[in-house]
Amino acid sequence: MRNSLNTRKALVLGEDTRSFLSVIRSLGEAGMHVEVVTLDNLSPSIHSKWVKKVFRLNYQALTQKQWSDSVENIINNGEYDIVIPCDERSIYPLLDIKERCKLHTVFAIPERGVLGPLFDKKETRKLAKELNIPVAEGELTNLQTTSNEALQTQYGLPVVLKPAMSYNSEQLSHRNSVVIAKNEQDIDAFRSLHTHSLVERYFTGVGMGVSILSSKGKIRAAFAHKRVSEPEKGGGSSYRKAVPLDSGMLDACQKICRHLNYTGVGMFEFKHNAQTNEWILIEINARFWGSLPLAVFAGVNFPALLAYYLLTTHRPNKLTYNQKARARNLSADFYDIKESFDRERHSTGLSAAVRKTCARLLSLSYMLTGNETIDSFKWNDKAPFFIELKQLFGDKVNKLLTINRKRALENKGRESLPSRPIKHILVLCYGNIMRSPFATELLREKLQQKGINVPVSGAGFHQKQGRSAPKRCITTAQQWNINLESHRSKTFNQDMVKPDEQLIIYFDLKHEYLLARFYQKYTAVNLAHFVPPGRGPLEEIVDPYDGTDDGLKRCYENIDTGLDNLLSQLVHLNLIE
Repeated sequence: MRNSLNTRKALVLGEDTRSFLSVIRSLGEAGMHVEVVTLDNLSPSIHSKWVKKVFRLNYQALTQKQWSDSVENIINNGEYDIVIPCDERSIYPLLDIKERCKLHTVFAIPERGVLGPLFDKKETRKLAKELNIPVAEGELTNLQTTSNEALQTQYGLPVVLKPAMSYNSEQLSHRNSVVIAKNEQDIDAFRSLHTHSLVERYFTGVGMGVSILSSKGKIRAAFAHKRVSEPEKGGGSSYRKAVPLDSGMLDACQKICRHLNYTGVGMFEFKHNAQTNEWILIEINARFWGSLPLAVFAGVNFPALLAYYLLTTHRPNKLTYNQKARARNLSADFYDIKESFDRERHSTGLSAAVRKTCARLLSLSYMLTGNETIDSFKWNDKAPFFIELKQLFGDKVNKLLTINRKRALENKGRESLPSRPIKHILVLCYGNIMRSPFATELLREKLQQKGINVPVSGAGFHQKQGRSAPKRCITTAQQWNINLESHRSKTFNQDMVKPDEQLIIYFDLKHEYLLARFYQKYTAVNLAHFVPPGRGPLEEIVDPYDGTDDGLKRCYENIDTGLDNLLSQLVHLNLIE
């Protein structure tokens, strides 16, 4: 086994501009040939100069079996030295693929026997308590048989509600999120989605993380960070800074790694109360984590270190780093600043919100010290940063610069039309229960009246199938003599796409984004662009799900006139017959 990573071949799976991009860059800079499986077609990370090949696969457009079979085929034909997932969803199918794999490929994933304590929050709690590691007061609770009053009596408010696992191995397209419930409405909303949950007393403090590389139970590299910005509703922090390693927290990490004889990387999440100097263990992420860019920037290059340990006889240790380092995620930080401003404006007033926002924006000046970075930015690999910048602000800038917005929308609709005859039309909305069912049936009727024999079907992006149309949609559709009584929703998948012969019709910017993010080889138009003058052209035919009955009727009127205009143009261009 040679000590160099040069010319070794890696397959990296992920989507974000944090862990995914950091792993790509670290391995590429170490001399490795890097290919990627992206779960997001729009990921800026796939534009890194280190990416040699991109495979576009995800859980929205494909079934879990299709995804797993595709990845297994890629691995069997790719002659990879190492496979590294940066997303928890990828770990479960990779475990099965690893057991079937006959190649020399190394899979950088935990052994199946230690998955419980590393990913199941109730198992993490159990092990931590056995090892005398502090955790929040709490227990697994049946929410359906426990009243809000009982929860508040035992834990108070706010109370932390945790699904045991972020992902269910049987439904990897859906993430189970932790909720900090501040009132009974929050508890009821969480209860509607979960039967059982870990319920914990809220611990006042700041989020901290200790990232480690462990080899056979011994920690070889470590790094600690603290959240500078804490999202109010939980989740990853958009702005973090390096801090000295806390001996107690590091010892807790070492105890768990030694107990599990763990080889791999992980980020142990803690919460620390500066007033009492107390802390608790929150959870473990036994994969590359969101704050990874900060660790690498500070000098602890976990991806390269892991590759050395798994592929060579070189055994580097790294326990020192730049403790002044900071990093922020561009997109997450922008939206967090915006949400904070809106929240402050409603609670304390505009002037206070402006003052706090300006103070936070001034923190950007810390970048001038050379001790701060943006996750997606690197001088020798700038493309991902500029792609992220374009995705974040590009549409906003275009709208400001567009003088005649309606003309621009009309032109955009016309330019989206296919160049060859259409043999099938697919109508999409998010849930396939309100807009697309009505548009599908109405379009069939309009085509039949014109004597045009083109089949039409409908579907939605929502992963749950078999839902009926709401009663008010059924009633409103009757005004057009459309019967939606027997409609049942279908989920859109890549198999429904028919390249070169199909036109997809959608209704809003969310649909446009989901199509671009998860699907391939399609031709699609936004029906809103075809709503004729008077009301249109529009940017969106807005989802009437939470709207009024009048709004629903306007929606159906826009669909009606938009279909007429679209069909007129398709017939004129000889695209349907």
